[in-house]
Amino acid sequence: MNRVLVVGLHLRYDGVRQRPQHLLSRIAAHTPVIVIEEVFPAREDRDEIRVEGNVTIVRPLRARPYGAPLIDAAGIATVRALVGDRDPIVWLYTPMMLELADAFPRARLVFDCMDELSAFDFAPPELVERERQLLARADVVFTGGPSLYEARKALGPKVYCYPSCVEFERFAKRPPPHPLTVELARPVVGYIGVIDERIDIGLIAALADSALAPNIVMVGPIVKIDPAILPRRTNVHYTGQMRYELLPSFLAGFDAALMPFAKNKSTRFISPTKTLEYFAASVPVATTSIVDVVGPYGDLVDAGDDPSGFVSAVERALAADPARTARAAVMAKNQSWDRTAESMWNDIVAAAAAL
Repeated sequence: MNRVLVVGLHLRYDGVRQRPQHLLSRIAAHTPVIVIEEVFPAREDRDEIRVEGNVTIVRPLRARPYGAPLIDAAGIATVRALVGDRDPIVWLYTPMMLELADAFPRARLVFDCMDELSAFDFAPPELVERERQLLARADVVFTGGPSLYEARKALGPKVYCYPSCVEFERFAKRPPPHPLTVELARPVVGYIGVIDERIDIGLIAALADSALAPNIVMVGPIVKIDPAILPRRTNVHYTGQMRYELLPSFLAGFDAALMPFAKNKSTRFISPTKTLEYFAASVPVATTSIVDVVGPYGDLVDAGDDPSGFVSAVERALAADPARTARAAVMAKNQSWDRTAESMWNDIVAAAAAL
């Protein structure tokens, strides 16, 4: 069958490498993939198209005010032209692109629910109802972690739990530490990922000001929050977004890795990809008590939620038994993006054949 996978994505494909890029780049080995991103503000209207291997990315550039729909008729027309006479499967990452499914009414519909988007800051009020419609229409629903699965499993056998995985060999190589980390006094602890409303900035401040006073390296873009509210200390270092290929070198320079997530509605269902990346790099982990972390990995991490508890968790992580860190690495080695992408594609093919 002359298939093509058509994906509606609310992130930037060339942004922080997350679940969508890991999965779609691998599924592209089975079928061509066309990704349309959400509308990008610009001075003129046009669709920017680029190709990465078997993945074609459409970025709709629009001279529009903030809050415009994530997808429009012109972008959909571009996608339809790229699809041509092939048999599409539509894969959505957000209910706010449900119009893409409407444009291909005979296509099988997949929803990869990687986050509880309605819990994020600035979520549109209609998102909950649109997700209800998407869940009802979807032929296959993937969830990015146990918490998301528990909230949707009542929909029946079309719902699958596929937690995020890791490129183990990349992170386990232990390259030379990044120069920034080499220059800093020990201990050096760090976080890798998006810095947004999910980060408890009070914990970062408390750790920086504690008697431990580690150098804290925050690797990643600052998104949806005012940078001015972030703790500014001589021992807190913000790098901005770094290339994915450089992340193992930062981890090689960390004495402990951090997941300082706030305990709020935006983190209730998260299943951080970075957990297994930290494990694979053989770096001990200090975290807050995120359900999808302490549930499956509670004996492999140190957890604390309030400022003093989090500082204590970091201290315990710095003193962690190397044997525990080695067990965590073994856990990560068994959770491969390659195997997960293959299984998800097989589920889609089986669902398509059953229709």
